[in-house]
Amino acid sequence: MEVLEPQLQLYGKKMDNLNILIIEDESLVAMELKESITELGYKVVDFATNCAMAKEMMKSKEINLILMDINLGESMNGIELYKEFNTTIPIIYLTAYKDDVTIAQAIETNPVGYLIKPQNEDELKAVLKLALFKIKCSDDVIKEGHSLMDLGEGYLFDTEENRLFFNDLFIKLSHKEMLLLKLLVDNRGHIVSYESIKSEIWNEKIVTDSALRTLIYRLRGKLEYKLMESEYDYGIKLV
Repeated sequence: MEVLEPQLQLYGKKMDNLNILIIEDESLVAMELKESITELGYKVVDFATNCAMAKEMMKSKEINLILMDINLGESMNGIELYKEFNTTIPIIYLTAYKDDVTIAQAIETNPVGYLIKPQNEDELKAVLKLALFKIKCSDDVIKEGHSLMDLGEGYLFDTEENRLFFNDLFIKLSHKEMLLLKLLVDNRGHIVSYESIKSEIWNEKIVTDSALRTLIYRLRGKLEYKLMESEYDYGIKLV
């Protein structure tokens, strides 16, 4: 899913830093992580070495990102603990395991990313930048009381302000991408012909098939692929 650079403050509080809680059962590893993260310019509010400490800190501290080891050496692993938190705070998992089962379980919680132990500094820097980007995007929240259309697969469309969200994440669309999505929403379940799209979006101006395909491709890249279906040489629809 492609997400373009967002406007950083449209609604809600502007977020310009990370307040990170590290959950890692090895104190030395946690302290090394804290030092590395601090050197990158981000704030670590604290670190917890067991589930009980983590639960208390989640209640008492201002946190907007969790960095947690999957293997906590307790009866509950990091994935289960995060589910128990029942929170929308983004998470990055630390793991020494690369097996498909562990990754599949983690994917269910929609993490920002993963760091394989021992973590690489460049990978740490990159995943923290991604986390900050996503948090800035989610600051642009859905206004309370607005009419939302469920497009499926976690996508919501604010029909009052023509705004697209994936879960709580605002997806910024270009003007033409929004016009195309609105056209598909208004005709949901029905094929919209390519000629109609050209007419509605380009206002009778001459437009190449390549420009039309590019526009459709860009919008499709910001939605779950299977939400849009095409009929060869005729048009597309929102399922």
